[in-house]
Amino acid sequence: MSRMRIDDSDITNAQIFEILLDNFPDIIHSVDDSGNIVFTNRKAESLLGYARDELLSMKVREIYSDEVLKKVDEGFSELKKKGDYAVESILKAKDGTCIPVEIRSFSIYDDYGNFLRTFSILRDIRPIKELQNSLVHAGRLAAIGEMASGVAHDINNPLTVILLANEMIGRKLQRSDSIELPALVAGVSQSSSEIQRASQSIQKLVQHLRNFSRGMAEKYEVLDLRNTISDSLFMTASKIIKYCIEVRNDISAGIHYTNGSPNQLEQVFVNLISNACDAMSDREERVLTIIAKECQREDKPFWQVDISDSGTGIKKELLDDIFRSFFTTKEKGKGTGLGLSISRGILRDHGGNISVSSEAGKGTTFSVYLPKHDCSTA
Repeated sequence: MSRMRIDDSDITNAQIFEILLDNFPDIIHSVDDSGNIVFTNRKAESLLGYARDELLSMKVREIYSDEVLKKVDEGFSELKKKGDYAVESILKAKDGTCIPVEIRSFSIYDDYGNFLRTFSILRDIRPIKELQNSLVHAGRLAAIGEMASGVAHDINNPLTVILLANEMIGRKLQRSDSIELPALVAGVSQSSSEIQRASQSIQKLVQHLRNFSRGMAEKYEVLDLRNTISDSLFMTASKIIKYCIEVRNDISAGIHYTNGSPNQLEQVFVNLISNACDAMSDREERVLTIIAKECQREDKPFWQVDISDSGTGIKKELLDDIFRSFFTTKEKGKGTGLGLSISRGILRDHGGNISVSSEAGKGTTFSVYLPKHDCSTA
């Protein structure tokens, strides 16, 4: 790297400030009332691939990915009124590369309170996103490891049916000379149907495991929370059966729609349901209740999904720590302490959040908040 040489006797404060901005490790730009870029630094050139003259002839929305343009317009309007704004968004470089960024902006006004321009710092958060994705994938693998014995049981049961049904077919065929044809056909058909049902059960479980464990980037889509909850209950069925837990799922189909990644949201609910089962393993009453209702958060419609157990509860002094990475109340070897922190990260990426209420000895309720999707506008 070449050294910058200046004559200290001639440099002004304005020049020092310009040098600092130009060598800042994050993108810095300023936007006027019409959305035109009126200032930018060297980092914007190197990261986005545009020359400075090109950037200064563009509107700010031209450097953002198409999928976030609506939010960019809304955020710009809010920033001019509010005065400061912090958000995650996605830039689009000249070559089409999408760059996730964390943006911190504030507005500049004249002495009469009239808006003049924005001043924003945009940080490339690709390394952070890569780390988050790795942690999410690690959380999935940990969940699969925890479910391994139950999965083996779930596969072994239908496999036993397949083997027995196949054996029955063999025996009937061996005795075909002594069995009338209609009875033989009926017996073979029944065994074949049992093999088909058992095979489909194994296929469904394997498909769920494959989807659940994959670590690739996942696209968001409109999804019915009833289906997500049902799939999560299917994945944790072995633990629910093992502990003889009564499940009360009051979420109806075709009502509770949100926008998100099915696999990531399934990971959240699998973790919460699995934790609830563990909390009730030694209790006399074992009831898992899942309900959904509409609520308002920051004047926007959300779904609140409550997952409640009749378990041991959480001590009051621990409630502030449970979402912290690697914090766990489970015995050594029975939990990574990542499940809840990963779940909170996933929900925040979906524009939602999670909260908890609990009392020692009286059970726990985790409330999952997800933005409501209005299907009438889809």
